Amino acid sequence: MIIKHTVRILALLFILIVLSILSAQLYSTRTVPPVGDQIDRDPAKPGVFRIAFGSCNKQWKPNYMWRAIINCKPDLWIWLGDSIDAAAEDMAYLRSQYDKQKQNPDYTELRKKCPIIGTWDDNDYGMKNGTRHYPKKAESQQLFLDFIDEPKDSPRRKQEGIYASYRYGNPGKRIKVILLDLHYDADAPGPGSDLLGNAQWEWLEAELKDSKDDIVIIGSSLQLLSCEHPFEHWGNYPKSRARFLQLLAAAKLKLTIILSGDRHLAEMSRLNDPRFSYPLYDVTSSGLTHHVDFFYHLRALFSPEKDQYLIGKPFHENSYGVIDINVSIESLTVILQIRDRENRMQRQVSI
Repeated sequence: MIIKHTVRILALLFILIVLSILSAQLYSTRTVPPVGDQIDRDPAKPGVFRIAFGSCNKQWKPNYMWRAIINCKPDLWIWLGDSIDAAAEDMAYLRSQYDKQKQNPDYTELRKKCPIIGTWDDNDYGMKNGTRHYPKKAESQQLFLDFIDEPKDSPRRKQEGIYASYRYGNPGKRIKVILLDLHYDADAPGPGSDLLGNAQWEWLEAELKDSKDDIVIIGSSLQLLSCEHPFEHWGNYPKSRARFLQLLAAAKLKLTIILSGDRHLAEMSRLNDPRFSYPLYDVTSSGLTHHVDFFYHLRALFSPEKDQYLIGKPFHENSYGVIDINVSIESLTVILQIRDRENRMQRQVSI
């Protein structure tokens, strides 16, 4: 009798624990509307070029972030991957999900107010943790370029991969945005694996050499600096990561900032390396509609993430990023921000 009673108690405790975990998971993944008016509490000053950026958007979920982004009045929006969540080989389905996102009224308004550029990650590439072996990558490339309204005669439509560069501003105070493609020619992760492919490496080296007078913003769907966690990052391709940093150092640019996504959290990392004349920042903003869940936090209790480059603490709620570049003064100033759904600044670094 005692044994049966003990077994019943243990079974009941197990059921209660499971129900508690499921409840916590549901609570952590809930969609929470903003409680304020999402006004811009830190408007861009005159002479500032403002870039907003973000990643990880589920097209079927309410996205309250768009109103905050519209209110911050960016001069440019950059997608850093997972603009939709639709990893599939069915191109009709993939197109329908892009269409669903483009029909979002707030996103439609943003498209009218500022240019939109971007790169993809695995969920909009079409293959989970996608590599060069995805059989529909050429077709998927055209659908993504349709989504961001890339002109029909754009070079991006003729090359293999969606890497691209853009320039804004005047000579001497120009801002150059380089967008990388980390999927089209990527090998499977490994010590000697290649992430970019020969054509993109050659293109990137030429782009960096041609950027001496620019502030260079590099959009990467995966984190470059943070590479001690068990998820996707450049550290899973150590040879490519070392090659990229060496190319960047050899270019001797005025200033470079990395923007990244994918993680379902936001954080800022900094590399101080004698090869660079400036601290190299990697600003991660993710996600727009969802963030790390209860299981992430539960795992972190037993195995906390390590990050030797991390500044402060990660921000675990929905977020988007802002870069303010003041091009109106002799000494250029740059402010990096992470903002929440209320449009409040949660993390900030000034350069």
